[in-house]
Amino acid sequence: MSNPARPRQRYPVGHVLVVGWRLFVAGLVQVFPLVLVAEIIAALPVAGAGGGLFSTDLDRLVQPGYLAWTLLSVVLQTVLYASAVLRLARLENNSTKVSWRAAAGAIPGLLIGYVVYDVLVVCGLGISLLLFVLVALLFGIIPALIVALIPLAATAWLSTALAFFAYPAVLEQAGPFAALGRSLRLARSNWAHAALVVSVPAVGLLAVAALQDTMPVLHSVHAVMNALSQLSSQPTADQLQNLLANPATTSPAGAHPLWQMTTAVLSALAWWYALAVCYAEFMLLKQSAVLTAR
Repeated sequence: MSNPARPRQRYPVGHVLVVGWRLFVAGLVQVFPLVLVAEIIAALPVAGAGGGLFSTDLDRLVQPGYLAWTLLSVVLQTVLYASAVLRLARLENNSTKVSWRAAAGAIPGLLIGYVVYDVLVVCGLGISLLLFVLVALLFGIIPALIVALIPLAATAWLSTALAFFAYPAVLEQAGPFAALGRSLRLARSNWAHAALVVSVPAVGLLAVAALQDTMPVLHSVHAVMNALSQLSSQPTADQLQNLLANPATTSPAGAHPLWQMTTAVLSALAWWYALAVCYAEFMLLKQSAVLTAR
């Protein structure tokens, strides 16, 4: 007679967030500096990545002189994040091996896995936008919103289910597709719980991303206001055309270096918190899967 499957171990979302916060605090000295260096590399004026490991600006790859540095900076960031994950695991498990060699071995799984993850999310968002535009032109805004929600919901489900791929890629030295598959199998067993946990650090990351654009946007708004104040009460068509063609009023200006470093530190804190919280959820999902399989 076969034994019945053991029930999954359930923990409230708040419990996982508390565990993640404890890991965040415990690793501020041992782990956070690695994430900080990775984000500072991304913030350097010569950097072509234009962001952290998980927010690389691929549009700049076509610019001359950026490709070599982009490849180097992305590899450096990958190694630093892999080392951070190894040290994060060591906070709870002293048997976890932490070495630059182990971090370097995780580069293919972590880097290629990120590219695949990013492409899937971008494609999902692109399909949603395309459907919205097409249906809006043919049937109106309300039907367009309803139709666009279908691929958008699928993208949200998939992005959450694959969000834990970095941990098997680093800790289990899994290949990119094996790591993504491992994350998918674990997260889909309790997707709602995983989504609620992931949404908390995601809000912090979005806030930091918005803050990083604050200074350039304010600079552009100030430039527009100055340009408008110099126009006559009845501006001519040529004056308006010159205003619209002025680069200072049509594109965000670069932020001050001090502001860039400040936002790099905030970005590093947000990413370190995300790593800690998602690691806590990953371990919970992994433990739950083991208990169910017994």
